[in-house]
Amino acid sequence: MKRDNRILMIVNEFPPTGESGVQRPLKFLKYLDRAGWECWIVTPRKPTKNVLDQSLCEDIPPNAHIIRTHNWGLTASATDLVADIRAKTATKKSPAKRLMWKAIKLVNDILFPVDKQIGWTPFALLASIRVIRKQKIRNVYITGFPFSALLMGIPLKRIFGNRIFWVADYRDAWQFEPLFESNVLPFRSHIIRKCDDLVLRTCDRILFVTEYTKARYQKHFAWIKEKAEVITNGFDDDDFAQVQPHKFDKFTFVYMGKIYGHKGNPIPLLRAIANANIMDFQYIHIGTIATEVLQEIESMKLPFFHFWGYKSHTEAINISAGADINVIVNNNDAESTRVFPGKIFELIKIGKPILAVGPPHGIVKDLMEQTQSGAYACIDDETAILDAIHWLRTDYHARTDSATIRAFSRRELTAKLIEVYHNGR
Repeated sequence: MKRDNRILMIVNEFPPTGESGVQRPLKFLKYLDRAGWECWIVTPRKPTKNVLDQSLCEDIPPNAHIIRTHNWGLTASATDLVADIRAKTATKKSPAKRLMWKAIKLVNDILFPVDKQIGWTPFALLASIRVIRKQKIRNVYITGFPFSALLMGIPLKRIFGNRIFWVADYRDAWQFEPLFESNVLPFRSHIIRKCDDLVLRTCDRILFVTEYTKARYQKHFAWIKEKAEVITNGFDDDDFAQVQPHKFDKFTFVYMGKIYGHKGNPIPLLRAIANANIMDFQYIHIGTIATEVLQEIESMKLPFFHFWGYKSHTEAINISAGADINVIVNNNDAESTRVFPGKIFELIKIGKPILAVGPPHGIVKDLMEQTQSGAYACIDDETAILDAIHWLRTDYHARTDSATIRAFSRRELTAKLIEVYHNGR
């Protein structure tokens, strides 16, 4: 059978929207185009986040057909407002503040039982139907977060049946996200589980970014085994072709990424670093951070900590390439044993020593050992952190071109996606 190398990609977070969630579908698009595929992309006309990164637009292939639609979804901030309020109020002793959190959460869950981008789906669905009919497209790719985007696959499959082959790409774990049970009210969790079940039953293939997420879904939905695949996140070699490492005037730790109040809290690490035997150093965070975490760090009056805010993808890579040690932070909890931070593969490619902290064991620790990219320590073990820093400064030697590392290139990962579609014919 002749291979139909045309694809419709339904993507909510797309340049010039910034942050890490944009990277995966954008790089798939880039390397699908290079592999000779003709690509149509349905995406919102207005950026869905207030964090913008125009440099990401350079990766959009000139041959790609970009269809930007109206959107009644709400523009998201770098850190979720409701989660931010929760972190500020939920742990307070004041009954009034706890009641305020519950009220805000109730209103949020009633108005947005799936997510705040649900208002985009009618426009995107109509545009997708038109494209599929006009271009006679068979291959369909939909990615979430936001997970409301995945819901569009259900009516598309009912309308077109086996004339389309729909791949649902789970960049996150939806109903198995960290703290899902404690943060989502029962009526909303019931809606989400019903929606998730419909997506799983309707799609032709399911992509997960880790083996753990795949295994967790298969434990609850054993029948998805035959159509579940893992394609991890990775790095794009092109992003490193002309790296110009930032020149620091002192020993520098760099953290690149997002920090929530409940995930990736760096405070235990910062306390340990404060006791490191380094004469003159600094710790720089580039990215976004929850307000309450930044306020707590500032209250600690650490002279070495500097928050530089969000930087373009190119700037962020240059800064990390100039670091003496790049940092990865996970919390010490059960969920964090199975989570890859979004930037870990790019940091591995950069080749500078990586200090990763988190739970005593987990997939980050396994990946660090597999790629020999740095040192790992439990975030609650200050002695282990200080020993790891000492080893990275004195004995570490990077390996940036091994076959293990090359397996995480975006080109190789896109080849796996192409194989999924070709095997589904």
